[in-house]
Amino acid sequence: MHLTRSHRWTSFLGAALFVNALCLAMVRLRPGPQVALGATLDLTIPALYFLLIVRAGLAPAVSVLPVCLVGLLRATYLAPALGSARPVAGALAEAAVIGLLAVRVRRGLRAARSTDLLERIEQAAREILPFRRAADILAGELAVFCYAFASWRRAPDIPAGARAFTIHRQSGAATLFGFLAAVSLMEAALGHLLMARWNVTAAWILTVLTVYGAIWLTAVARSFALRPILLTSSELIVRVGILWTVAVPRSLVTLDRPGAEAGLRAPILADPNMMLRLAAPAVARGLFGVRRQVTTIALALDEPAAFQRVF
Repeated sequence: MHLTRSHRWTSFLGAALFVNALCLAMVRLRPGPQVALGATLDLTIPALYFLLIVRAGLAPAVSVLPVCLVGLLRATYLAPALGSARPVAGALAEAAVIGLLAVRVRRGLRAARSTDLLERIEQAAREILPFRRAADILAGELAVFCYAFASWRRAPDIPAGARAFTIHRQSGAATLFGFLAAVSLMEAALGHLLMARWNVTAAWILTVLTVYGAIWLTAVARSFALRPILLTSSELIVRVGILWTVAVPRSLVTLDRPGAEAGLRAPILADPNMMLRLAAPAVARGLFGVRRQVTTIALALDEPAAFQRVF
């Protein structure tokens, strides 16, 4: 019997839930060190994953590693003595998934160097995770760190045959986001010292959130330069850094003077110099899988006259 992709994932998830429930029942009904050890070291789920998913080509063989590490995390709940190792097991499982995703992205970029980094990250995440929402969230997190730390030697993504138009120089969007990132880092130390007088744990949480915010702002600032607006013979691709991407046929776009309202601004917090009116609603794809429909897009182009000439 030939199983489809969805049937294989459904069969694996159903079997995994059954095995986990069985292991939990064994530990609760027959408590003892031997039973707990056998339940925690059970390799049924990784074996099922290999047989149903990996052998069918739905995931690479190396993806068995994160599954095993998730099993180790499960073991910390089945064996009380392993509770102290729970944070380590969770961190290892997350690091394994991110590492696997990074390898897939790197291989994909080598195979097709003109591929947009953000799109390749999203594609690799969907190849690894069966759930689209989880894949989009993971892709968004990795994209933030890639653009913040690993994009400084990359050139802007401009496919062959496409004309690129930037939106970050005259508007100062990249400079603004970079400035905000620097300011937030400087304030992190002061905020930590003040908060620590009241609660040390809260101070560290605030510091981590502030540092992450600075990383996010840095990624956005960098992505403005790496993801310009693209115009091909048949399509207009509006890219607002890593924040939004809208692809529409040129035949559905009409140029107009900027108005007071717009469904999307490129970039945000900038005074537009051109308005795109769409004959039909288009889907704007955002970070972390966010979607919205737009019919008007306000652009703050660095070269609006050149854009009008070639449109």
